[in-house]
Amino acid sequence: MHKLLEPYAALVPFLGVALGDNVEIALHDLTSPEQEVVAIANGEISGREVGAKLSNLSVHYLETKQYEKSDYVMNYKTAGPDGKLLKSATYWIKEPDNVYPVGMLCINVNVTDFEYIETAMRRILGIKETTNVEFKYDSPIEILSSPLDEMVEKYINECMQNMGVPSYVHAERLKVEEKIRVVKYLQDKGTFKVKGAIALVADKLDVSEPTIYRYLKKA
Repeated sequence: MHKLLEPYAALVPFLGVALGDNVEIALHDLTSPEQEVVAIANGEISGREVGAKLSNLSVHYLETKQYEKSDYVMNYKTAGPDGKLLKSATYWIKEPDNVYPVGMLCINVNVTDFEYIETAMRRILGIKETTNVEFKYDSPIEILSSPLDEMVEKYINECMQNMGVPSYVHAERLKVEEKIRVVKYLQDKGTFKVKGAIALVADKLDVSEPTIYRYLKKA
């Protein structure tokens, strides 16, 4: 663990207790090769533990250099492994003379019940819904079901459903044109920015890795 992260790591269990079991606190070390979670409290909310990899949206943050625009990102939506809705925030931990952060302190609040109540009240009172998501992204949903396999499976199923493919049809049985659409959908979701995604998608579509690259060129 990077030395600058040690005080934050010590705070993680404290914040987990102080904020309650409805709030997950996770600390990523961005200086390690895997950029994994090095400390976490209330990890059952997302199903993650120490060693979990970066999510799809976190990878996007880093590649688009969101850390240069602000010291933190607030109020973006996150999906837990069981479908629960979380409201999330990320704080960039930086060295004094270095723009690229050494770590990320993430807070994920389970707002599933609150969201349901709020939506019902807005409908009853006739209040139009507004958004305060500061991070601008076409589909600002972070997938926290740590295993890459679950994220890929979710997106493939979403794309197949959007295409009207019957639920009993397996992905490997899709036509070439349909597989290209699936790959395009995964690309739009940022899936291929995650290490190991190409090989996993190739396996699920029953094609070779070079074929996935060819699909990407056509997508």
